[in-house]
Amino acid sequence: MAQGSAAVPSTELLEWPKKDNRRLLHAVYRVGDLDRTIKFYTECFGMKLLRKRDIPEEKYSNAFLGFGPEESHFVMELTY
Repeated sequence: MAQGSAAVPSTELLEWPKKDNRRLLHAVYRVGDLDRTIKFYTECFGMKLLRKRDIPEEKYSNAFLGFGPEESHFVMELTY
């Protein structure tokens, strides 16, 4: 096996994350027990329940949890 030096990232590559304003908005997880899952994330990770909605005509419920407002923070959507 040939030996070589470790790759050194360019300055441009290191500056890119500082200038990029894109972000992951949210992830969706299907859960079997919505209330129990909300309790887990709020008590174990300190997340806040941002909003919850029931859609009985389509037979599902959603809860949105995060560490801050949806406008500026990543949010986790739980679907039951």
